[in-house]
Amino acid sequence: MARLARQSPAAVEIDPESIGIPDRPTWQSFPALTAAGLPHGFSLRTRCADRPPLVRDLGIDSDCLVEAEQTHGNGIAFVETPTPLIYPDVDGLLTECRGVALKIRVADCAAVYLFDPEIPAVGLVHSGRKGSEAQIVRKAIQGFRSRWGSPAERLIIQVSPCIRPPHYEVDFAQQIREQALAMGVRSLFDCGICTACHLDRYFSYRAEKGITGRMWAVVMLPP
Repeated sequence: MARLARQSPAAVEIDPESIGIPDRPTWQSFPALTAAGLPHGFSLRTRCADRPPLVRDLGIDSDCLVEAEQTHGNGIAFVETPTPLIYPDVDGLLTECRGVALKIRVADCAAVYLFDPEIPAVGLVHSGRKGSEAQIVRKAIQGFRSRWGSPAERLIIQVSPCIRPPHYEVDFAQQIREQALAMGVRSLFDCGICTACHLDRYFSYRAEKGITGRMWAVVMLPP
């Protein structure tokens, strides 16, 4: 039977003023991915919206980051090396390469982490309203199967904080869950958090009328 779990996020909070340093990003982690031994993070809101999070806090070298252009479509790229640094015309990245860190940015859309612990292979997908309607998560799951023979039943999938009703008229988090379950995913986790409900922790494009920052979603295979 498929398993859909709601989670309490694990996060390490730092009050920059209390320790006398400039605003320092903190990272949220997800228990299912931590238990699987997967280096990952979802950055939390900071006072400086334009300051990038410190991925070294996750044990990741910033020189290893590759990212998707994020055109709100359903394009997927397979990453072979740390170059190019940006993959054009895609919203999802999949890789079996160790030492390559995948990155997307969100401010209401969902970051969807995918992991096959047996290959191992990892993926990261940007799925907002348009991407969810275009079934990008389904396409990513198909990518695991076509590239590595990964059955959907073996995948671990995690949905990040994202905007949800009543703050948004479309429940694309539900669409993501439905796509994954329809493909046969059994280990599906959704933190259930709405970004617009927690502006103390997250940026929200809708709630802040477009004047806001971005959270980073980052994941890589362990070295």
